[in-house]
Amino acid sequence: MNPLEPTDDLLESLYVVNKVAKQFADEATAAYDRGDVTESNVRSARKDALYRTKTAVLSRVVAHEDARVTGEYHAINGDVWLFLTVGDWRFHQPPRAIGGDLADAVDVANTPDEPIDAPYERDSSVERSDRSLEDALTGLAEAGVNANDHLARPTVTSEHDRIVDVRWSFLP
Repeated sequence: MNPLEPTDDLLESLYVVNKVAKQFADEATAAYDRGDVTESNVRSARKDALYRTKTAVLSRVVAHEDARVTGEYHAINGDVWLFLTVGDWRFHQPPRAIGGDLADAVDVANTPDEPIDAPYERDSSVERSDRSLEDALTGLAEAGVNANDHLARPTVTSEHDRIVDVRWSFLP
């Protein structure tokens, strides 16, 4: 794994990716509820790819300089999450997502057996950046993390059995 320096520019792009993934989750559910299977499948596939991209970036940041990353285990809606802080940026991750060796390298304030009770309401309206998803993904691709590489597959099937490309066309 190639380590990745956690610059403010990189972390802002990661924040945008995480925020848009949350929006895609909401949009996938709304599309499904209104019977738009195609849109639901596209949003869901892209959401999953963005979360995988987030995990890849965070793993490489920890590999670069684990001392710059701290964590706490949080109990959120019955699940335990690792709440990582890198500089002024914070990200929740499933503890298993980063991997044992890297997770062990992070200075964590508590154990998964004693997580901090942190009720969490996802709020995609909170703004901390006006960077577009295209700019964020382009920046991450330039740093060596291409979101298209994190799609489970490059296409989904539409409600009429057509193949729909879900890749971001602006990425290499």
